[in-house]
Amino acid sequence: MAKKLGVNDSRLYKWRKELNSMDWNMAFKVADILEMDDQKVVYGLLEDKYENQRLINALTEGRPA
Repeated sequence: MAKKLGVNDSRLYKWRKELNSMDWNMAFKVADILEMDDQKVVYGLLEDKYENQRLINALTEGRPA
């Protein structure tokens, strides 16, 4: 997977262990490889990227299951 994404194994390891979060462009690249829906990517990263629970709640209100 690291080769497909053009990153080193260390970076991939940190993402998997949730030591770092991906940037948006990389997350969409992963989504394309895994054939995931863009909305799932966005909502999946919201909690990783933002600590403001009020912001997260506002952005995720009404999100699809």
